[in-house]
Amino acid sequence: MPAGLTLYTSNRLEILAGQLAAVLRKPLREPLTSEIVVVQSNGMQRWLIQQIARHHGICSNVRFPFPQKFLHGLFQAAFPEKPGAEVYGRDAMTWRIMKLLPQLAPDPAFDAIANYLAGERSELRVYELARKIAHAFDQYLVFRPRMILDWDAGKGDGWQAMLWREIQRAAPQQYEAALGLQLVEKLKHGAPVPERVSIFGISSLPPFYVSLIEEISARCPVHLFIMEPTPEWWGDIRSKREKARSKQPELFELEQPVDMDNPLLAENGKLGRDFLNIVADLSPGHEQPQFEKPSADTILHTIQRDLFEMYANIQKPEGTVSADQSLQIHSCHSVVRELEVLYDQLLALFAEDATLKPRDIVVMVPDVSIYSAFIDAVFGVPENPEHFIPYSVADRAPRERSGVIDTFLRILEVLPGRFGASEILALLESSAVQRRFGIAEPEKIRRWIEQCAIRWGIDSAHRARLGLPPFWENSWRYGLDRMLLGYAMRPDTRELFEGILPFDEVEGSDAGLLGNFAEFLEHLFARAIDFAKPRSLRDWQSDLLAAVDEFLDADEPAQLELNQLRAALAELSRISAASGNEDAVSREIVVLQMERVLENASSGAGFLSGAMTFCALKPMRSIPFRVVCLLGMNDTAYPRRDRTPEFDLIAQHHRPGDRNSRADDRALFLEALLSARDVFYVSYVGQSMRDNSALPPSVVVSELNDYIEQRFAIGAEQFVVKHSLQAFSPRNFGADDKRCFSYSVDNSVAGQIAAENRHEPPTFFDKPLSEPEDLWRHVDLEQLVDFF
Repeated sequence: MPAGLTLYTSNRLEILAGQLAAVLRKPLREPLTSEIVVVQSNGMQRWLIQQIARHHGICSNVRFPFPQKFLHGLFQAAFPEKPGAEVYGRDAMTWRIMKLLPQLAPDPAFDAIANYLAGERSELRVYELARKIAHAFDQYLVFRPRMILDWDAGKGDGWQAMLWREIQRAAPQQYEAALGLQLVEKLKHGAPVPERVSIFGISSLPPFYVSLIEEISARCPVHLFIMEPTPEWWGDIRSKREKARSKQPELFELEQPVDMDNPLLAENGKLGRDFLNIVADLSPGHEQPQFEKPSADTILHTIQRDLFEMYANIQKPEGTVSADQSLQIHSCHSVVRELEVLYDQLLALFAEDATLKPRDIVVMVPDVSIYSAFIDAVFGVPENPEHFIPYSVADRAPRERSGVIDTFLRILEVLPGRFGASEILALLESSAVQRRFGIAEPEKIRRWIEQCAIRWGIDSAHRARLGLPPFWENSWRYGLDRMLLGYAMRPDTRELFEGILPFDEVEGSDAGLLGNFAEFLEHLFARAIDFAKPRSLRDWQSDLLAAVDEFLDADEPAQLELNQLRAALAELSRISAASGNEDAVSREIVVLQMERVLENASSGAGFLSGAMTFCALKPMRSIPFRVVCLLGMNDTAYPRRDRTPEFDLIAQHHRPGDRNSRADDRALFLEALLSARDVFYVSYVGQSMRDNSALPPSVVVSELNDYIEQRFAIGAEQFVVKHSLQAFSPRNFGADDKRCFSYSVDNSVAGQIAAENRHEPPTFFDKPLSEPEDLWRHVDLEQLVDFF
């Protein structure tokens, strides 16, 4: 296959997937060699697997690395003797920085760091600060490689430059920025490269990565697939804010300046424009654009065609389409009402279109953790079983998606605490704990605990260690002694034995259950003492692995979760080896690191599983669906605001191609708008539950409202549907506003009952009050206090 770069562009991801399938149809020289398709999200990988299988009948022997992992593989193949990728990983740098900061703090250059670390809980402060610095350095390596090379050369006298020089002593010049030039030379002299590389659906890459990809294309075929909203050049359009900041004089001075840029593309396309300008500097050997002009039969398709044509004159044209359901904006009072309204609106869509399937719908929210519990409440058990919509929830936090992981983390959280009865009972509800200790009747144990009046604390010594009065009563030892003594003594004994009243409810076959429960508690008590001692990350890893086997035993369905937990703990050992940090740290720090590892190991399960998908609003999710729903589009929630630390040099000196949360979120909104094939649905909390006052939507929704109003002459009051506070409101079952409706019979009945029982409150005052006496005209503070 001839080397070179081929650029594929289209406004529809399905077309790009077809072009990729055509590329993959030509077999590689070695039949066992894997195809490499670089993607930037697990969701895109899953969608591509389905698309390739649809074109070829099967998708096998294809690897889908992320860009960073793909380039790491090239560096490892070219420099197998240099472990730079591990040493300069974000977690390894965190622990190396954590070790270095206390050593460097006395240096005058680190005065700001020393002042921050002074005070209580300094270990946690060091860890959190080290994480932020490691994140910044990780970004510098990708977006500011030249600055890092200058620091290595001795330039720069700030504390960050000094800290970096200390970090790189462990593996000098073994990070990617330093190895980049060497890699280019090795590629020229026969370093191994893949036989073919495809890069699909990536809307942003650092310039450093793009330059390396161009060098790779000189040795092997590289196919770059990019989704663009328009076939026209749009790299020069600017948002209003960018134009206001620009100090360059206009080329033509007009008495009435005309804005020639499509406002939706200008305001939300900065990330894509920056990437387009970076890609424009490449020299592709072949270009294969294949665009499909959207129709103008609905409001949604008309907006997509406006973007396609870069249509900027948004005054109402002749023959404009009337309001329809292709683009919906709903204002609700709460998260629950957002989901209830969505449920009814989806049922209406299914009723109108028999070809629509749950798999054709995606629902994206800024924070899945806020919505996940309510999703199950609204969609999980419908009033009418025939109205059940199959769904899956992706992007859950590790603790939400895995009961085994949540149980283990809760065990670690219980150990340093008060050992409250409710905390221990919550652990006993875990099937993994029940299976490990043979606890078959947790409800019986709950009754025993309540009847023995166990409240908190292991024993008097434990309470004393917490700085509390060292009394023994109502502790776990107190309750266990009562239970064991009651089993050992004659039933109905009401005499005290050495000051203990026997608990006579435990008898016969309950002995095994009590013994298993006591064993569970003794393991907890022992670990509470053991895990209070600091130790190195490596030692924590081995002890935590032992604790997993000590407390948990999963059945076959949950075995995968147990394996994920063990894999996360194994990662702690690799981090320790790469960082060289053998300092002793507390349980609190290692739990934070463990949670971070678990978050990084997210598998993307639940995405494109054949049902309707709920997922987080994340970049690189421009996957097409017939119905795209965005919930939680509140003013304070979206776009997310960057919270970069003051020392972040990228934020201080922004360059084209740099990433930030706000630009990412705007780009994601634009991608979602372009990816909706039939319906684009938006909702937000737009009315206060307290006083029904209006709450503003996200700025991206406001801009969309403005566009609709000017383009189609439809005001926001006509287009935005404001829903009632309660699902049983009579408004949802009347004919006043057909846009507000519900399929719930129970809510309809409740609304009728509420309407029938409605009555006006009695008049409290039927006439004005008389003037108060002089004594009550002036009230001092003491009188006011006495009154209350």
